[in-house]
Amino acid sequence: MKNLLFSFEDLSVKDKAAKQAAKYFARAGANVVQQDVGTQVKRTAGISVREMTLTFADSQQVVLRIKQTGDIYQILLNGKVLPIKAQDNHVDAIAEIVAAMDAGRSAYQKKLAAAQVKPPAGIHTAAPKMVEVLTKKRDDLKVAIADVRSQIAQTEGATA
Repeated sequence: MKNLLFSFEDLSVKDKAAKQAAKYFARAGANVVQQDVGTQVKRTAGISVREMTLTFADSQQVVLRIKQTGDIYQILLNGKVLPIKAQDNHVDAIAEIVAAMDAGRSAYQKKLAAAQVKPPAGIHTAAPKMVEVLTKKRDDLKVAIADVRSQIAQTEGATA
């Protein structure tokens, strides 16, 4: 099995190795829903890298940091460095990444659910106004019910 060798200069989602990586992830049971390749060259620990971000159906992200030689330098899973045992065999490495994604899925989903998202400054929620409107409706209904009850009492009193 030959390893994936990315073209550092022409790295894009249309790259043959990028398409194969997505295919290997799909075979391992993790469907890639979005692929993105950064246009900037970054330096990490003195090594020039380009990043390929893979987003999966459960919203987890894997970032492949690719060296100028075209091989993978580092892997980030949901923003954290993921050490890989099978560095010489990319298919086995992808299987390790998918296993790590499966193992951390519930914790990642809890983290996403707990994240508080604040609306932008210019947007106001309707909740305070709705409480006011509903309270007024409730009070109006109480008055209407009391009025109907008094009419019923008057009608019953007149017939008796």
